[in-house]
Amino acid sequence: MSRYFYYLVIMSMSLNIVINVPMVLVQERFNGAIMSILISIPVGSFLAYFFTKGMTRYKSKGLPEIFSEELPKYISKPYLLFLGMMWVLSGAFAVISFSYIIKLYLMPEMDVRVITGLLIATVIYGAARQTKSVLFLTEIIIIITFPMVAFIMFKAVTSDFFHPIHVLRGLHFTWQWPNYSSICAATYLFTGYINLVIANRYIESAKVLRFFWLVPVLGTLIIMSTFFIPMGFFGLEAIGDFVYPWLFTADTLTMEFGFIERVSFFFLLVFLLLSILFGIVTWHIGLELIKGIFAKKGKRRLLPQRAYSFMFLAAVGAGTLVLGESVNQREFFLIVRYWLNFRLPVEALLVLTILFLSLRRKNT
Repeated sequence: MSRYFYYLVIMSMSLNIVINVPMVLVQERFNGAIMSILISIPVGSFLAYFFTKGMTRYKSKGLPEIFSEELPKYISKPYLLFLGMMWVLSGAFAVISFSYIIKLYLMPEMDVRVITGLLIATVIYGAARQTKSVLFLTEIIIIITFPMVAFIMFKAVTSDFFHPIHVLRGLHFTWQWPNYSSICAATYLFTGYINLVIANRYIESAKVLRFFWLVPVLGTLIIMSTFFIPMGFFGLEAIGDFVYPWLFTADTLTMEFGFIERVSFFFLLVFLLLSILFGIVTWHIGLELIKGIFAKKGKRRLLPQRAYSFMFLAAVGAGTLVLGESVNQREFFLIVRYWLNFRLPVEALLVLTILFLSLRRKNT
């Protein structure tokens, strides 16, 4: 089951080619974006390694079980609630972001609320499944989509419209010191490992470490491609005019002998699947963390547990709709940027917590 760890990592890396990460890095291309990418590779890899290493001490246990054993309830329950909401927000932002993309590039005449509602309904249905079912779905979608993502990147690099001279001009700003926002955005690409908080119930973390070198290698290739390939197409100045630079990059590509000539439609289908998968995984993880607060064996419930799960996810979906309706696109991007800035210290604190608890467990 160790392969599922890498599917979760690849899911996060692949999706952030389009949303969240490039939005910030392109804005900061003159202010240390390249240096933030170089910093994010060791930082993201070390966080992933130490978290995975810490989880090896808790075989077949998720974060709720670990906290129940190691921490007092007055700490563990608020912490689980807080982390659960962080995961839920992550999925909500992905759903809203891709709703904007569908509205702009696929269905401009359809109400964005309808698009968001349909995506939310799909995500809720998937997130309410068992963890094993979610992992199986992750495997299927990644096996289908990741080769397509790699093909699109190869197609872009070998295109006649890709000009390496633009990339070389961008490299002139390599030694600009990065700001905090660009570092937070760049490290977000590596954050798929953190889903072990629940997936560790089924993934053998010890076996994951054998091939852990894949995380920095894949991360380096994907984040470099995410930032530099659109720059090679549009230039250092013009790339700042696009909200989603990779969508315009894909729209310049064609498959001469393909059954779909324009790569952009192919590209949107791939990332629609990844967005739905990301929403399902993050909302499922958030749901399981919240359930860990109230888990009591033998306690009678008024309704089946699955009914409570759907009620929680329905409330999350309603909140996502309200958020998407309450802000415009510019305000939404600003909220996402602030959330990314907040996420990194929260993630680092969780890694340190698990590492400390695992070391304490080893010494007892």
